[in-house]
Amino acid sequence: MKKITGFLIAILILSTLGMGCTESTEESTTESADITIGALLPVTGDIASIGVASQTALEISNKDINNYFSGLGSDKHVEVIIRDTEDNPAKALEQIKALDEMGIKIVIGPQSSNNAEVVLDYAENNGIVLLSTASTAPSLAVADDNLFRLVPDDSNQGMVLATMMKEEKVDTVIPIYRNDTWGNGLSEETAKHFDGTVMEGISYDSVTKDFSAEVEALNEKVISATSDSNEDSVAVLLCSYEEVTEIFSLAEEYPALSNVKWYGSDGVALNEKLLEEEVAGFAVKTNLRAPIYGYEEENDRYQVIESRIEEELGRAPETYALAAYDALWLATFVDLDAVPENDESTKLAMNTLSDTYFGVTGWTKLDENGDRVHWDYDIWAISENNGNYEWKRDARYQVDPGEEGELMYVE
Repeated sequence: MKKITGFLIAILILSTLGMGCTESTEESTTESADITIGALLPVTGDIASIGVASQTALEISNKDINNYFSGLGSDKHVEVIIRDTEDNPAKALEQIKALDEMGIKIVIGPQSSNNAEVVLDYAENNGIVLLSTASTAPSLAVADDNLFRLVPDDSNQGMVLATMMKEEKVDTVIPIYRNDTWGNGLSEETAKHFDGTVMEGISYDSVTKDFSAEVEALNEKVISATSDSNEDSVAVLLCSYEEVTEIFSLAEEYPALSNVKWYGSDGVALNEKLLEEEVAGFAVKTNLRAPIYGYEEENDRYQVIESRIEEELGRAPETYALAAYDALWLATFVDLDAVPENDESTKLAMNTLSDTYFGVTGWTKLDENGDRVHWDYDIWAISENNGNYEWKRDARYQVDPGEEGELMYVE
C-alpha cells in the first residue's frame, strides 16, 4: 500500500502542475508549453550496451509522458535531446556544451563516472543539473553538488562482491580493472570489504585495445596464488566494460585462468556481447557472476516497462535503462516545479520530488550526497542451452528496511 500511495503522490504532483499551467493566459501557456530535457548517453563506445538500452527507455518514457499530458488535456509537450558521449570524457564535455547552447539546464547522464567527473565542473559553472542513471563511483558521492544519481554508489557493490566471495569460500582475489574513476573505485571498495588476501591488481588504461600483456600478467599471478592455495579458493575480480570480450578471448588460452572463479561487475552484467559463442563458453566455464543494481521485486510496473523496452531493443535491458525511464519522469516534474534557469531551485526540486516519487525502479529517495538510498543487487550469470547462451539471474542481494542485507541464491 505504501508503494502505491507514493506513486499516486507523484502523479498528483504532475497532474496538479500540468493543470495549473492550463489556467494561465494564452501567451504564457504558449511560452511554457514545451519542456526540453537533455541526455548524455554512450550510444557508442565501451558501454554502448547500457547507452543504447537507455536511449530506448528514454524514447518510451518520452512517449508515455506526452500521452499523459495529452490525456489531461494539457498542451505540455516534453522533448528529450539525446547526445552520444561515445564514453569519451572529451566528447561528453563537448556535448554538454552543445546542450547548454540550446538552453537546456537539466541533463540525464552522463552514464559513466569517468564522463560525469569531467563534465561536472562545467555543469556547476553554468547552472546545469545532472541526473545520472549509471554513474556509481564512490568518489563522486559529494554533498550539494550538481550531480544526482538514481543508482547506489559502489561502496555497496564492493560490499556485495566481497560478500559473495566470502560465501563461496574465496580467500584470495586478484583484481584486473580499468584505471579510471570507476574501475579504481570499485576495486578499492571490494578490497576494503574483503576478509581474505587481495593481491596487487592489474590495471589498464581505458583506451587499451591489446590486452595480451595484462592477461599474461594475470595468468602469472593466478599460477602463483594457486601454488599455495586450492584453485577453488582463488578468484579474479574483473572491473571492466565491453573490453571484457577481448580479455576473455585471450584468457581462454591460459588453462590456469579457466580453473578459477571470475567475478564481474555492473560493467559487464547483461552485456549482449558476452553472449557471443567465442567468449560465452569461457564465462560459463569460470562461473562468471556479475552484480548490478536490481529492481524491487514487488513492483509490477517494472515488469511491464521492461517488457516494452525489451521488445524495442531486442534483448533484456540493463537495470540502468529502467532508471533512465524514471529519470525523464522525475526531470519533467523538476522542470515544472523549479524556477527556470536557477540551479539551486532545480536542486531543491530534485531533492524534494525524489523523496516522494515511486517509479518503475521503486522509491527514488536520495541521500545527502544525491545518490539512491534504497537498493538491492541482482547477480547475473551466463547459462548455455543447446549451444545458445543467455543471461540468467543467479542470486540476489536484498536489503530490507532496518535489516542487514541477505544474499539469496536462485534455486
